[in-house]
Formats: sequence, C-alpha cells, structure tokens
Amino acid sequence: MLLPEKFLTCVRCEDGLKREEGQTPVPGEGISNAEVMLIGESPGAEEMKNARPFVGKAGENLNDFLKSVGLNRNNMYVANTTRCRPYKVTEKILKNGTKRITKSNKPPSQHAIRSCATWLDMEIDLVNPKLIVTLGSTPLKRLLPEHSISKVHGTLLTVPIQRAGIKEESREFTLSEQEFHLFPLYHPAAIIYRRELQEVFEEDLKKLRQAVEKLQLNSVLVQ
Repeated sequence: MLLPEKFLTCVRCEDGLKREEGQTPVPGEGISNAEVMLIGESPGAEEMKNARPFVGKAGENLNDFLKSVGLNRNNMYVANTTRCRPYKVTEKILKNGTKRITKSNKPPSQHAIRSCATWLDMEIDLVNPKLIVTLGSTPLKRLLPEHSISKVHGTLLTVPIQRAGIKEESREFTLSEQEFHLFPLYHPAAIIYRRELQEVFEEDLKKLRQAVEKLQLNSVLVQ
C-alpha cells in the first residue's frame, strides 16, 4: 500500500462511518511507478470484503476488455475516487412476516468525493503516471469538472487536473501546474446495465490502445 497507515482508519465521510466491522477503506493497488493509472468510482461489496479495487463483476469485465485489446492490468495502478462503499438500505416485509434488509450501491456523495480527494491526489503524486484512464463520470468530474463523459469518452486529453487543497479539512480545489495525459472511458459496470454502450466501450478501448502506443507506454502491452 502506498498510502500511510492512517488511511486504514479514515472516517472522514458518511461512507467511512458505515463500514462493516473489520473492513477498511480500499487502497489502490499495482506497480508503484506504473505508467498507466486506472481510476474508478467507488468500491462495491466484493471490493470492501477483499480490500482490493475492481474484484467484482465490473472488475472481471475490465480485465476481459483490457485483454481484448492487448493491455495488461497487472502492470497498471488501479484506484477509486472514493474508498468506502456508498450504499442505500432497503427494507422489505416478506409474506411470512419477516423483514429482509438489502444494501445496494449508489453514487458517492460530493462530501465523500471531497473527503477522499487527498488520498487520490497522494496516489497520483506517488505513482506519477504517464497516462490516467478514468472509468466513468465520477473520476472524470473529480479531475476535470468542466468535462462531460458523453463528449470526451475515447479521447486522449492533455490537461491540468483538479487537486484538493493541502489541508485535509479544506473544501477548495485548484488546478495542477503539471499537465497530465488523461483518457476517459465509460465505467465497466455501465456495460452490465446499459448493453447499448458495449460497442461504444469496445471502440474506445481500441482508441486507448492507440493512445498507449502513441505515448510509447510499452510496459502495459501484452507481450
């Protein structure tokens, strides 16, 4: 883990306070000097259980999609915008009178995104990737708030990114002095629920492969 030990006890937001006993925030994982960094939205139930990003169904889809265009996730660094599962609780009374309680994923709140911002910024600084790939609207808006995924998906951008203030309690964002190569993709989970996006996603992955080759990021190419 690249982050300091205090990360594992973080309770800055409501999602951290709702963690189940024994669970910790989910750190990023991968090669510490990876040329490519993938940033998703938030961990789900499987990710919280395993304390690893992208190990659920969306993670399986991500691995398969990357392999389909000859890209190797094992040589990338993978993280999420927020580090604890945002969920809603639904209660239902069954016919036999018992109560069934279910938890379902929901998008992270702006408070959670801001509370986790310094952790993500720290990982970006430590990894110093040559290409950041955002998966879904949440990480794109976190780094490039003026951009819409429907307009820039599948496009290689070279831009400064939004960063949190130095103080943990700060609510201010500023733009980085450094410019980053950034490539927005739809989130792999979106393909599960919106099958019409699959063809778009697959075409964007081909463009991602082209961007990797253009930037000569050979470490993430399947040999």
